Amino acid sequence: MSSQRFISIGQGEVPPLEEWQEVECPARLDLAGGWSDTPPIAFEHGGSVTNVAVKVDGKRPIGARARRIREPRLLLVSHAGGRDSGVSTETVCDSLDDLKDCCQPHAPGALLKAVCVCSGLVSLSSQHALGDQLMQRWGGGVELHSWSVLPTGSGLGTSSILAGALLAAVYRCTGRTYDTDSLIHGVLYLEQILTTGEDQVGLVGGVSVSRFQSPPLCRVEVEPLSSSYFLCLWRAPALIYTDVVRSWYSRLPAMVHNAQQLVANSEECARACSHGSLSGLGVCLERSWQQKKLMAPGCEPASVRAMMEALQPLVLGQSLAGAGGGGFLYLLTREPRQRLAVLRVLENTPGLGDFSVHSVELDLDGITVPHPEGGARTHMS
Repeated sequence: MSSQRFISIGQGEVPPLEEWQEVECPARLDLAGGWSDTPPIAFEHGGSVTNVAVKVDGKRPIGARARRIREPRLLLVSHAGGRDSGVSTETVCDSLDDLKDCCQPHAPGALLKAVCVCSGLVSLSSQHALGDQLMQRWGGGVELHSWSVLPTGSGLGTSSILAGALLAAVYRCTGRTYDTDSLIHGVLYLEQILTTGEDQVGLVGGVSVSRFQSPPLCRVEVEPLSSSYFLCLWRAPALIYTDVVRSWYSRLPAMVHNAQQLVANSEECARACSHGSLSGLGVCLERSWQQKKLMAPGCEPASVRAMMEALQPLVLGQSLAGAGGGGFLYLLTREPRQRLAVLRVLENTPGLGDFSVHSVELDLDGITVPHPEGGARTHMS
């Protein structure tokens, strides 16, 4: 919770009622160090994760938008499958009681409710009713939308990136100013309020290494690195979290040692990226996957193992994004433009089940604000 001290929000000009404020974000691949940034591990030992921001199939897959409305209430809408998809879940908050389940991750609209609380849009501890707070502070209510075209459990940082996008949209529609560093620490704070307790820095463009200081500071420092190329990734099934945390609390020596090695591998991965060493990066990817399997035994489904073995001749390194167990598998191929070669190998490998192959490109901008005519400009430093 001490990460709040690194959140710096200013006050600028408030946009007109009904004017949408929209932001878009790339997905995030954790190249090395994943799990070392997860509480309580990060809080006890610090952490280091080397990330790369990517577009999926040529698009930034995560976004949010917000606007002030005349009605003194909160209208929260979650879109599945993209902003313009017909599948959405709407939650209306007319009183403070409607927001009190913001700390229950599976409650309807929990993430959007947590954003409303953590952004200072409203105060749960106030003696004033929700409608009175909204009218007094912002001259009306707020309509807030979120979307992602990525499947649940993708391992590409969707939840924390979405939280950052939502915070940015709320700040913009209420005329407040911020920077990326404040958003990163705002997400750390929000994840603790929501009780999910995870964070991967996914709001920064390009390749970067994020270092997590242990208490009492609990600060995240992001260092941009030189860019590399990443070509193919595809989807398999789900994620694991609980068993890893239980194992950490049991202080198994192998678990503690592996957590230390996660940080060391992230730093080595960062050096490989900075020096343009694709072979060195490939080694770090392979090592990262072995370390993830030690953190969460059983996180490698048989179909994923079959995929990785079949693709080995084509790659310098490969790993499952996020915690493992499924989601997106990403490759650093030996040669560029290998999407069709990858697809042919997988189609000729029995027992894989459903999968899809997607193109990936480096996103240098990170979180952005689209222009109305369809272009985009970088909004934050």
